[in-house]
Amino acid sequence: MEEGLTLRITGVEGGDEVAGARKVTIATTRGSIALVLHSAPEKGRAVLCVSGAIGGFDGPSMLYPRLGLEMPKCGFTIARLDYRAPNDFGECLIDAMAALAFLGGIGHPRVALIGHSFGGAVAINAATLSPIVTTVVALSSQLAGAHVMGELAPKPLLLIHGEADTILSHESSQALYDRAREPKTLKILPGVGHGLSHGEVFELVSDWLLQKT
Repeated sequence: MEEGLTLRITGVEGGDEVAGARKVTIATTRGSIALVLHSAPEKGRAVLCVSGAIGGFDGPSMLYPRLGLEMPKCGFTIARLDYRAPNDFGECLIDAMAALAFLGGIGHPRVALIGHSFGGAVAINAATLSPIVTTVVALSSQLAGAHVMGELAPKPLLLIHGEADTILSHESSQALYDRAREPKTLKILPGVGHGLSHGEVFELVSDWLLQKT
């Protein structure tokens, strides 16, 4: 990573657990990074979820909280990240890298990365830099930042996009797919918009995590 984008973790503070979710604050030399952590009973596999350019914890159509509710039962710890500086790609990327370092440090050597829209590019780029990332799921992803697509393999890539997306055309995910090397999968959902409000999305993502993480 570029020298100007370095960060050092100086501490971690955990809040109270509410309904299986715990707020975690990662203190760093570039400011505090907020996570919501849904811990599985056992260590091993985790998922880091990053949102679009405006940040937040929830992802498209509340997908990330649903993963946090359901996937710990399958042995996955779910971490939902809120950016320090939304829409600043470099800062969001190092937030993701810090969260990956945190997850590795608490006993998760295998981590899947999920990103929506702007966050799709964050997830793809972070996956090329972190050895603990096993797979990437890019949802309604932007094309910007795609110059690293060739470096992602052999980590499996799942791209999901709505055919009716009026914010980022599904052609963006098609272009990412074309640039990526195998293994890769592209799902274009007819009649679905940028927010991916379709029941099939959770099933596609959860099944992929179970198979590829």
